[in-house]
Formats: sequence, structure tokens, C-alpha cells
Amino acid sequence: MKYYPLFVHNGLSLKPTLAWLAILSTLPLSVSATDADSPEYTDTIELQDSYVRPDYVEIERLRDTKEIIVIPKEEIQERGNRTISDVLKSVPGISVDTTGQGDIDIRGQGSETAQRNLQVLLDGASITTLSNHPYSTNYDVVPIEQIERIEIIPGGGSVLYGSGTAGGIINITTNLRGLKDPKSSVLAEWNSDGYRLNGSIGSKMGEKFSFLGTATKLDRDLYYKDTYRNSEYYSAGLRWDLMPNQSLLLRASHLSEESQYIKTLTANKIKQYDKDYVPPDKTVTVGVDSDGHLIKKNISGYLTGDRDIDSYNLSYQNDLTEQLHFISDVFYTDGFYTNNANWEQRVDQKSQGAKLKFDIGYWDDSNILLGFDYSKQDASISYIGSYKKDSAGKYYGVPYNFSYEKDVKALYALNSLKWDKYIFTQGLRREQAKWSFDKGGTVTGAGTSNRWNTAAELSAAYLYRDTGRVYARYERGYTLPDGLQISDQTVVNGEKRYFTTNAEDEIYDMYEMGLRDKVAFSTVNATFWMTNTDNQLNRIYLQGVNDAYTMNLLQTRRWGADVAFQQTFGKLTLEESYAWLNGRSDYNDKGRKFLMENGKNTIDYTKSGLMKVPEHSVSLKGKYNFTDNLSADIKYTYYGSYNNYLSDANKEDDGIVGSRDIVDMSVHYSPVKNVEVYGGVTNVFDKEYYDYVTSGFGSLIPGNERSFFVGIKATY
Repeated sequence: MKYYPLFVHNGLSLKPTLAWLAILSTLPLSVSATDADSPEYTDTIELQDSYVRPDYVEIERLRDTKEIIVIPKEEIQERGNRTISDVLKSVPGISVDTTGQGDIDIRGQGSETAQRNLQVLLDGASITTLSNHPYSTNYDVVPIEQIERIEIIPGGGSVLYGSGTAGGIINITTNLRGLKDPKSSVLAEWNSDGYRLNGSIGSKMGEKFSFLGTATKLDRDLYYKDTYRNSEYYSAGLRWDLMPNQSLLLRASHLSEESQYIKTLTANKIKQYDKDYVPPDKTVTVGVDSDGHLIKKNISGYLTGDRDIDSYNLSYQNDLTEQLHFISDVFYTDGFYTNNANWEQRVDQKSQGAKLKFDIGYWDDSNILLGFDYSKQDASISYIGSYKKDSAGKYYGVPYNFSYEKDVKALYALNSLKWDKYIFTQGLRREQAKWSFDKGGTVTGAGTSNRWNTAAELSAAYLYRDTGRVYARYERGYTLPDGLQISDQTVVNGEKRYFTTNAEDEIYDMYEMGLRDKVAFSTVNATFWMTNTDNQLNRIYLQGVNDAYTMNLLQTRRWGADVAFQQTFGKLTLEESYAWLNGRSDYNDKGRKFLMENGKNTIDYTKSGLMKVPEHSVSLKGKYNFTDNLSADIKYTYYGSYNNYLSDANKEDDGIVGSRDIVDMSVHYSPVKNVEVYGGVTNVFDKEYYDYVTSGFGSLIPGNERSFFVGIKATY
């Protein structure tokens, strides 16, 4: 039996009735692995370390001296969660939508920073959005029924993953990743907002082949009248065990989604109409006829959010010797999304790449991981952006074209040296990123930027007893400009011109200290961290001239703590977790010089903390097993009010946004073998809250209302 230390975060109650939980926080959960090739997460404290073939060897190499949050499928499925975003919202230290619709913020990156300081992986392949300009999307790309687990690395990991890890990494593992023992199943779930259906057909074909095919349909009503989000998802995987030490795995999936929604609404409109609000129809120009006259059409005021994604992955693993292991992943993704009121405007995205890894064992349970990463991402959007008259007085359409491309090549090494009760790690990454953009139409300009960066990490852990360890870690990482920041704009003769920015890549220094132990009847996990950035990237718009530049004007320090406890008393299991986030920004020397040259007629947003970052968040959970076949659980999540850079930001929401606490309940029953019936209530007390405030526009998105759900699942 092999064991690896893991823990799972779940959210602080400030109420007296929950005072006994005030000292508890971010939690460890044991996770049972079904793949024989994966480590069995049956104990959060057992500290043995020996090689088994993991799903992600790079994550295994970080476990000794890094906080890793694991959310197993038991916490994801059959709990009333409808999307990945729903799952992440209950994890302390993670904010969803508060910095922008679809954004995921880890460790308080804040508005305009969260989206470029995050990496999202699906079965080990990057699906991080290349550019959120001019439209953004979300990461709800896999139905929760298909997810085996979600692994979260809060803050850091740049040696193994490169740019954009200051916030963290989210690795979503589907049921196609391992395919060692595929199962067939059917699931039907009804909830207050719609329904979901899922079917899977899995089988082993002889000793060498395994197959799994899945299909999921989700229909979901959203908050406002006549708003919805419907999707269909299909996937298939084939595993070929060429030899006992070699395997080849092919995976493919297709997501198709249609939605109609209201993105944001002011507090006054919400108070006036609430969920009965219907946006007024509008008249838009859709083309020009043969005589040069504008063609107009009356369309709905709702926004559309359609999306198609096709993904393909090929993995090969070979245990060449007992000490040498080769792992490779090749991936390709193609698709589009819309997020606007004009259906013809869509963003096409494509990504491809490969990850090659050699895991070399030496000495006494020591390892060095050598890797090569290659990825290429493309995004483009083309549409008629405006209409003008020619010399004859006839109208013609003016095209808008935006295209982005980013190529990344990197080599890295991570050494893990184990000596007696000590573990030392050293890592180094060298990366070249080639960022290109091309913009045409009424806005013109193209450019390419070659950027070289180095990431490094040093860490040490001391196993002071069988159940306890302490560790300390330092990391130097970097973040590239995003799709908007890679180009500066200026206005010439009334037309925008774009050119490659001179801004430097953002550099951060991260420091962490952690503890894992079993004290009395409770497991304990604690992490204290601080991140310094002296050259934070900013998008600056000059007043009156419509020029915009990307500059390194701020120096920002973020700090916080994650703590967690878990106790088991017979049939009762309790889990408690808490995250504290804080920070401060100020102008660096370049920023102060910029203010001196351009005046101080703007609001000083550097003295009010980090933008849209909650200082406190807590999750508390209790589960009771009445019998082997019947269990019930209750979860309480607290999400604190957030701070803004802007001193007058609270005026925008008209006092409607603040802290919230949510209670969820569920019951699980297995009447016969291989059949599960479940049901429950999310947001039991129907707490009213709002997830998102857009600075300068005063717009809000209501949170999820109380919802009832019931479902049945059969596996055979």
C-alpha cells in the first residue's frame, strides 16, 4: 500500500453558534483512487514516499513541499453542483466571477490580474484562455459527471508550468485519464433549475484494451426570465497496454453549448425588476444592400454564449527501467465561443502541443524530473465593426480583425533529494515565448515579441516524526502580458494604431512555510505565504487622447494563510477550512515618475487593498454514515466582503454587495448494490447575494438561489 499526503479545501463562520469553528480552516480529505497506477490517497498523514506510476508525475514531485488541494469526485458529483465553477466557489482562497464573469481568482490576484495569473489544465493539457479581448469565456468545459478529481496548486509551480502560475494551477482530471477499470453507468438528475442526463459504456477488451464512451446532456435555467444554459458533451477513450510497463491512451471529446443570458445589470434595475427583467429589443445594422443602403434588423437584447470545443489527447508511458520512466502527452483543441449580443461575432480558438517528461530515480528514493514543453495557441475574431459612406454616399462595411498567436518552448529540471528525514528540492526552467498579434480594419497594427524567462525554486522539508512534517519554499516566477496587454495603442488622424508593447514580463518572488501533522484526534494542515511583485503589469488609458499603454507601474505584496483540520469520530467526519488573504499595492519608481509627468487627476487606487479580493473565506462540513448504505452531509460556506483599489467602489453597488454564508445539504442512499439514490438542497436558507461588480459600470450578477435536486445512478 502506497500513501501520499493530500488535503482538500472546503470555507469561516463569524456567528456565535459556530464559534467553535473559528480556529479551524482549509481542510485535508482522504481520496480513494480507483486507478491501480495512481497513488492510493487513503490517508492524509501517512508520509511514506516511493514510486508508483502517477497520473501526473509533476504534481507528485510537488507534494512534499507544496500545498496541493484535491477535490475528489465524491465531493464534486451528487452534491448539487452543476458546473466546475460551482465546485470551485466553495474552496476557501478561490473566487469565481468576482473579478469578471468566468474569471477564477486564486490567492487574491484581483481584477485585471486573475485571468493571466492562472493556468487551467484538462487531463494535463492546457486549456487556458489565450486572450480575453474582446470577449471572455469560462472554464466549465467538462460535465461534473465526467470528472474524477480536481487538483489545485495555489500559488506557484512556475518551474513545471511556466508563465501565469502566480495565482495557481487547476488540473481537471476526467474519467478518461486512467481507463484501467472502465465502468458502464447511467445517471438522471432533476433539480429546480433543470435536469441532467448521463450515460457511460465501458469495458475491458481482453487483457490489453480498455474502452469508455460517455454522453451527457445538461439543461439549466438561469436567474433571469427566459435565460438558460444548455449543453451536450460526448467523449471516448481507448487504452492499449502494449506491455506490462507500457501503455498508450487516446482520448477525444466534443462540447456543444447554447446559452441566452444577461451578463450584468445595475443595482437599480435589479431592485426594480429582479428576475423578471427582460432586456429591450434593439435595432442593429446587419449589412448593406446592392444600392449601398444599410440593412437593419430588430434583435433580442439578450446576450448569446454559444460554444463548441473539440479536444484530442494522446498519452504514452513507458517504465524503461525501475529507475527510468518516460511520460508524454500530445494534445490538440479546436473550437469557438461567443459572448456578446451580436451572434456573428465569435472567437475562434485552437491550441496544440506536447509535454515530454523523464523521471529518473537515483540514490535512496531521490528523483530528478526532466521535461520539455511545447505549445502553440491561436485566437481570432473577424466581423464588420462599423459602416461608413464612400465618396458616392453609399455605405460599406468596415471589417474588424483581431488575431493572436503564442508559441512556447521550455526546458526544465526538478530535483528531489531525500536524505534521512530531510527532503530538498531544486528546480530551474528556461522558457521562450513568442507572442504575435495582428489587428486590421479601422484598427491596424501587427507585431511580434520574443520573450525569454527563467523560473527557479528551492524548498526543504523535515519529517520530524512519522505523522508530521514542516517545510519551507521559495519560488521565482513570471507572468507574460495577456492578449490585450501585448500591444499598445495610439490614435492617429482619428484611427487607432497598434504596436508591440515595451512592458517587461511581470516577475514575482514567493515564500511559503507549511505544516502537516496529526495532533490528538485531528489532522492539521497549515500554509503561510507571501508574494512580492515589483513590476506588476498595468493597462493605462490616457484621458482625452484615447491612447493606451501596458506599463509596469505597481509594486504589490500579497500575503495570507490556509489552515485545515479533519476529525473522524466513529461514523461522523468533520472537516474545517479557512483562507485569509490580504495585500497592498503602491507605485514603484516608474509609476511615480509616470504620475509626475501626467498629473494626478485620477483616483489613487493603490491604497485600498487588492481589487475584488475577499479577506476571509471558510468552509465547514460534517458527514454522518448512518449505515453502510445511508449517509448525509451538511456544508457551510462563508465568503467575506471584498476590498477594492478604488476608494469609492462601494458606492457603485448601492450597498447590495457584501459577505455571504451558504448552507448546502445532501443525502445518499444505496438500496441495492451498484445503485445510488441521492438528493438535497443547495443554499438552504435562500441567501440572496451577488457575485460580480464591474468597476465603473455598477453592474451585478445574482448568485445561485435555493435549489432542490434528486438523482439516481446505476453502475455495472
